[in-house]
Amino acid sequence: MSTPAPSSPKLSEELKDYWDQLQNVKDDASELTAALTDAQFNWRPSPKHWSISECLSHLNVADGIDLEKVRGEIERAHAAGLYGKGPFRYSFFSRRFVKFMDAPPGLKVPAPRVYTPNSGEPKNKVVPEFIRIHDELLDLVARSNGLDLASIKIPAPAGPFKFSLGQHFALIAAHDRRHLWQAWEVRKNGNFPL
Repeated sequence: MSTPAPSSPKLSEELKDYWDQLQNVKDDASELTAALTDAQFNWRPSPKHWSISECLSHLNVADGIDLEKVRGEIERAHAAGLYGKGPFRYSFFSRRFVKFMDAPPGLKVPAPRVYTPNSGEPKNKVVPEFIRIHDELLDLVARSNGLDLASIKIPAPAGPFKFSLGQHFALIAAHDRRHLWQAWEVRKNGNFPL
């Protein structure tokens, strides 16, 4: 069950948008899973498709790895005085990649091995972890207020690329929406156990 949505702190317009996107992701996951049993939570449409549990577990793994990277870069940026005012500009590549990662997926790509979800985990383990991670992400968005969101670089979740802090928040939210869309599709499946 989701914790009550805290009101967003006074943020720049761009960070307020990321805050709202991540809060909406958190609320959507809570709505999706609230009434599910563990059997429903772990039901797979086919052996090749993930369950709702696996979709959220994948996000827990990916977002959990991102937390440390983002937190570290925010701390370094504050220590170095990397402040700036928007609006910030981002590269064409990073904007396209964020769009590519959003829901609904136009092209399915296998998850990198490091982000492979655990199977068969109970709802009372996966969902609270999802909420905890997203509460931490919301805190990181708030701690980024006043920083130069374009010049602070974060390594991409997978691959040799780096994204600006602002685009990294956008990427996390887009990737989360992609897999929540996938999880909702599982729940809407005509064979979903009732």
